Amino acid sequence: MSTPLVKLEDVNFYYNRGKPSEVHALKNINIEIERGGYAAFFGPSGCGKTTLTYLIGGIETENCDEGSILINGRDLRGLTKKELAVYRQIGVGIIFQQFNLLPSLSVVDNVALPMAFLGISAERRRKEAMKLLDRFNMTEKAERFPSELSGGQQQRVSIARALANNPPVIIADEPLGNLDSENANKTLEFLKELNEQDGRTIIMVTHESWSLRDAKTILYLKDGEVTKVEEPRKKHAAQKTLTAHLYRQLYPESTPERLMARSLSYMFLRGFSGEEIKRFELFLTKRLTGEINTITFIEFLDLPFKEGGLGLWKQRAQKIAYSVEEIATKRKTVDEIYQELEHDPETPLYEEVAKMRSWLLEDYRGLLSDVQLVRFDEAVEDRFRNIISPDNFRQVLELSKTDFGVGLASGTVRNVSERLETILTGKHYEVLH
Repeated sequence: MSTPLVKLEDVNFYYNRGKPSEVHALKNINIEIERGGYAAFFGPSGCGKTTLTYLIGGIETENCDEGSILINGRDLRGLTKKELAVYRQIGVGIIFQQFNLLPSLSVVDNVALPMAFLGISAERRRKEAMKLLDRFNMTEKAERFPSELSGGQQQRVSIARALANNPPVIIADEPLGNLDSENANKTLEFLKELNEQDGRTIIMVTHESWSLRDAKTILYLKDGEVTKVEEPRKKHAAQKTLTAHLYRQLYPESTPERLMARSLSYMFLRGFSGEEIKRFELFLTKRLTGEINTITFIEFLDLPFKEGGLGLWKQRAQKIAYSVEEIATKRKTVDEIYQELEHDPETPLYEEVAKMRSWLLEDYRGLLSDVQLVRFDEAVEDRFRNIISPDNFRQVLELSKTDFGVGLASGTVRNVSERLETILTGKHYEVLH
């Protein structure tokens, strides 16, 4: 059996150890990443993802005093400072969320910089850097400075720089955080290419489920521990399983009905007090679980607050109740869609999305062109498949038509997104699990 390229054994890592501010950042980490693998460290902010990659990248290695960090069978903790410095230059390339380009250097000089640390001549550095820029279609920007580039262009330069010394391992630390949806997808395509065509080992840090589509191994982290390791066998398998696991850990008391009630409470009762919202959420959960019927729910909404109700006008109480019933019906449609996807992840959703569009745009008074309708439907389908996040969905709807978006006003985008998310709440980790 071949030796894993990356192997961590019994690793514990502390910040400010022995001080009042001590933080046990990583706890008993035992992981393996095969050569040519594509691993993703997935979890909420503060769970230890970045610290773990910094150990593998040789950045925090000297501060780790428990466990083994084996790269190609050699423990990084046993390397001298000079050997660690060499490893950081040729053993691993890092792509940062903030790009970390030097503002005083041109694009080509930023890419060539890692080669300078190895003593490579200026002429050869420039030649190799231009090759990398050509790979990412950035040769025309070679003499420009980072401040003259868009976020997507800066990220491409950052990737080119990470490849400067031809490292076998690429670490991407939240590489999509400062990118719009279009450039985020391009970055994922670049990482996929580096893995599949170059044979490089990719280690990505992320908290966004949609970005895990190409990962071969998913390592779930929470509170400094690896809680689960998965190797998705089919396309879309990552989207079907990861959110379920995370939500069960973060919100073990939450059911789909409670999550939906929470979402609808804030949508229907903007400007109400926390106590009123809490009371509404309680009775809405009972309605969604079938404990009470629609008539009882309306009576509760109409009943004065002092008597245990919410004290709404009867007409508004009825309107909210009927909206809830409509949303519950749409959720049944979503159930059917996900049952189809579970049977065949590649099944087309044209008809289902078209019907959903009519409901989502029910209050929209404008007229969308054929191109806008196609883009709208594509965004809805991508959201159903959990390929894009809610934020990415809103961005696509609000982007102008010339920027390949739908071009809706911000108010319409908010209403459409709220409607869609209320019927999807709980579904990505309920039906797709």
